[in-house]
Formats: sequence, structure tokens, C-alpha cells
Amino acid sequence: MTKWQRAALSAALAATVGGLVVAGSAADAQPASASSADHVAANKQVVQAFMRDVLDGHHGDHATRYLTPGMQWHGGTVGTVAGSENVAGLMTAVVTSIPDLHADVQDIFGHGDEVVVRLIVTGTQKGALLGIPASGRPLRWDAIDVYRLERGKIGEEWAAEDFTAFLNDTGTYKAPWIP
Repeated sequence: MTKWQRAALSAALAATVGGLVVAGSAADAQPASASSADHVAANKQVVQAFMRDVLDGHHGDHATRYLTPGMQWHGGTVGTVAGSENVAGLMTAVVTSIPDLHADVQDIFGHGDEVVVRLIVTGTQKGALLGIPASGRPLRWDAIDVYRLERGKIGEEWAAEDFTAFLNDTGTYKAPWIP
């Protein structure tokens, strides 16, 4: 095969594959069915109810109402907590140590079985949390949490919290770029 034949074949393949990609993208761009939109709306409602009751309502012990038995909470460098009872224990520790915790939702959107929430968390650290003694200081950090739901309950959460802000506000660590 000559250099020009290879180039022509490559161009033909690119056009064919590109056509498939465009067709696939166009198919994806179709409006969601009513049942799909209802499913996403129901999932968002579960996550919002969980945040209102457990976080803003300071009822860590209610967490299991919203979680599957095998729920996994993924907290990055904090680690993974498995099991609804253990995750409820973590939520109880958070709302007990920050009794005025408020999760202010900035954005929430969903797709299929996943819900993404961008929020600002505020409160005052009154008790020990994650090995950090009570500081009595006001806290504020940003978070983006991704929830995966199973049959109307939260099966997994990936919590992307700004722990540098948390450590700064508790007086535990001051990053060089923070004024």
C-alpha cells in the first residue's frame, strides 16, 4: 500500500468513525423520556431529603433511612467507610462535632442513577472530628459530592470536600497560599 493509499484509507476511516460519533452524539442529544426525567427527579429528592434531615437537621442517626445496607462513603484521603450503620456513625460524628452545620446547596443535577451536588458547608467545630480536637472556631468549606442511588436509596457517595479549608479553619494547618 502506498503512502497516498494509506492516507486515503485513514481519511475514509476517520469520516466513517466520525459519522458514527456524530450519529451517537445526536442520539444522546434527544430529550430524556418522561420516566427518565422522573427517575432523576426522584433521585435528587432522596439526596436533598438526606441532606436536609441528616446534615441540616443534625440527625446522623437518621442516615440509615436513606442508605442501602452496603452503602460506601468514599472520602478521598479520609478513606472509605462501608456499611450503612458505619456511614450513619460518621454522619453522627460530623453533626455532633459541628452542631450548627449547614450544607448550602449551590447546584444539584442528576443523570440516570447519579446525583451531583455542589455545596458550601458552614458551622462551628464544638467537638473533636477526624482526630482534630474541638476548636470552637467557625468553619467554611466547599464540597462537590457525587451520589449513586439504587432503588431509591443512596448506595455510594464520593465526597470531595475542601479539607485544606477545614484544616485551616480549625487551626490545624495553614497552607502557604492562604492569606
